[in-house]
Amino acid sequence: MKSFKDFLKVPQTKIGLVFALIVPLLFVVIWMTGYHQATERVDQLQVALVNEDGIQGTEVQKQIETLAPFHVNVLGSAEEAEQQMNAGNYAMVIVIPEGFTDQIAGGTEASLPFYINQGNADVAKSIVEHAATGMTAQMGQGILESKVQVTLNNDSINSDELSAAIGQAMAKMNEGPVKAEINKTNSVSDFATSMLPMILGFITYIASMTMNIQFNITSNIMKRTHSKWEIFWGRQLLLLCIAVIVPLIVDTVALQFTDVASSFGALYLYHVLVSLACICFTQMSFALFGNAGPLFNVAMVPLQLMTAGNIIPAEMLAPFYRYIGNFLPASNGVQGFMRLIYSGEAVGGYMVHLLLISIITWGITLLRVGMQKAGNGQMTMTPPASAQAQH
Repeated sequence: MKSFKDFLKVPQTKIGLVFALIVPLLFVVIWMTGYHQATERVDQLQVALVNEDGIQGTEVQKQIETLAPFHVNVLGSAEEAEQQMNAGNYAMVIVIPEGFTDQIAGGTEASLPFYINQGNADVAKSIVEHAATGMTAQMGQGILESKVQVTLNNDSINSDELSAAIGQAMAKMNEGPVKAEINKTNSVSDFATSMLPMILGFITYIASMTMNIQFNITSNIMKRTHSKWEIFWGRQLLLLCIAVIVPLIVDTVALQFTDVASSFGALYLYHVLVSLACICFTQMSFALFGNAGPLFNVAMVPLQLMTAGNIIPAEMLAPFYRYIGNFLPASNGVQGFMRLIYSGEAVGGYMVHLLLISIITWGITLLRVGMQKAGNGQMTMTPPASAQAQH
């Protein structure tokens, strides 16, 4: 029992106990509140609709807008819609092709194309694909029911012809005159590639967090022989070298196993910004909270996993959590890498976010270091007056 009590007296033991309780508790509180009723917020998903059938397709367009369980935005061209979808603005694109209405009127089977970006969140892909088949089934049923109604209202038709018409309509009811043509864009053949956004975007944060824990210990040791500014600038130079060199090694190794849509230069430059933001963000916590810094960094883990957008779109999260990811390095990192790896689209918006995160968090660290009292470094190690008198 004595060793047990002595073990509890050590400060690091108490910190370990706090981590054992707080970490799972944070995940429970954040994820349970953030994901609560997320599947009921499908109306927050954005879908693009393009009508290539002109005035004739207006009625079909209205029907789609009514049946769709999410927000539908009408765009002018399929090219624009595809570009917007690849940029992450839409979960799906629906195209009413030219001659679609005439095919239905002529009694032939008509295909309604749906384009689903595989570089989107897994939940979003599943929801929009299920909704696509459901919408076409409802559209087809409505068309057949209207045909039966027209037949019933035709006074010139005899009873035998009426029975035959109704029988044909009911027989086709299961098939339907409208078919969903699902087109999956930006798909990857290797499942390992789908894990790359999480590896490059989120694991970079974990690595930076772990690294800065050790660097903070080193900084405390160096206080005995160096001033606070010597330690600070030496550490910043080392961190800058890491932000430039480590992504080069990691990206080079990663691309030995898979191919991505973007160029190596674009992927590497973005990874440097992600690394820089993660380093500055996790370093700031030590400047602000001291030994409690790791707890703050760990507290950001469930938030960033939830708002990264690879599992569920941020639009479907509880309102409080929808925009938090814009201010976190790993969340921006994962979303940007999803664009680069799947579609090769530009990630300028995410790069701006990462630069702002880096500048602001580094500025806070610089300000906090400036406010700290000078340690026992070389600048303060002056021989006592009695020793000077002896000389």
